[in-house]
Amino acid sequence: MRRLDLRCAALSAACLLAAAAAGADGAHRDAVRDYLIVRHCGLQSDDVTAGFRIEVIDLASRGRVSPADARIDRRAAAEHVRRHWRNRGMGRHDPRCLSVGRAAVERFLGVLEAPD
Repeated sequence: MRRLDLRCAALSAACLLAAAAAGADGAHRDAVRDYLIVRHCGLQSDDVTAGFRIEVIDLASRGRVSPADARIDRRAAAEHVRRHWRNRGMGRHDPRCLSVGRAAVERFLGVLEAPD
């Protein structure tokens, strides 16, 4: 029984460390989530996509997200959007697109306008 307790404790610790490491401050996950919301709302444009890509590349270049963490973040963001946005069946007519979707667009356009 003691071995099982030790294994459970080790597994729990590993899960906690993985969760903490996966986009430690959540910036990457939030960027992916916001971009998926923009796409869901039909608000994407070349400029918005470029702003999103620049933000993600910047996070990766500063070491704030590893490739493994990025995969975890993408899955978590996609699941969030699926549960909280797509399952309502309103698509781009969702009233949240006017607030949350528009704010996400402004976020990515702001990345393009930010000085280097």
